Amino acid sequence: MLQIKEASIVYNETVLFSDFSMQLNKGESACIGGDSGRGKTSLLNAIMGFVPLHSGKIIVGGLELNKSNIHNIRKQIAWIPQELALPNEWVHEMVQMPFDLKANRGIVFSKDNLFSCFEELGLDNDLYQKRVTEISGGQRQRIMIAVAAMLQKSLLIVDEPTSALDPISTDKVLAFLHKQATEHNTSILAVSHDKRFATGCKTQICL
Repeated sequence: MLQIKEASIVYNETVLFSDFSMQLNKGESACIGGDSGRGKTSLLNAIMGFVPLHSGKIIVGGLELNKSNIHNIRKQIAWIPQELALPNEWVHEMVQMPFDLKANRGIVFSKDNLFSCFEELGLDNDLYQKRVTEISGGQRQRIMIAVAAMLQKSLLIVDEPTSALDPISTDKVLAFLHKQATEHNTSILAVSHDKRFATGCKTQICL
């Protein structure tokens, strides 16, 4: 599903990493760890086409990333950044916004499916009617993980999915993502400093 071949990223003449290669098959999960400032988030942004590689290749679903096919590649990916800067006042607006994006307009939003995901992730249904400012960072993370799963993409990319969660909630997220991989054949790539989360993924990668 994802191949990265001898990739390097250079920012202001500083080499974040070089000659990095990995492969992620369908239905597999991998967690990238390592020291801060090594370019882990930049790598995720590069897969989405937001940051250019200095050298190397990124191949998603058999397509090599380039300017001409970036839209087709993004249609295969659900992406959850660490900092969610969504311009919504209400949670019900926040969860429906991804379904309005051009890449997702063929996917129907279902409140019943959302609440089913909420239950698996340890979230209360009444969060749906709250203001975004009324919910915690950990609740926001899990809500967007639920939404990402509902998009039914082939590749789910998530940056620090459990940074605001306690161990019990972390285990619920791991179980939920494991179900997406095994039952829906979703490939999952995460960046995390959380050792509990990392060890729950099939593969651990140090960048």
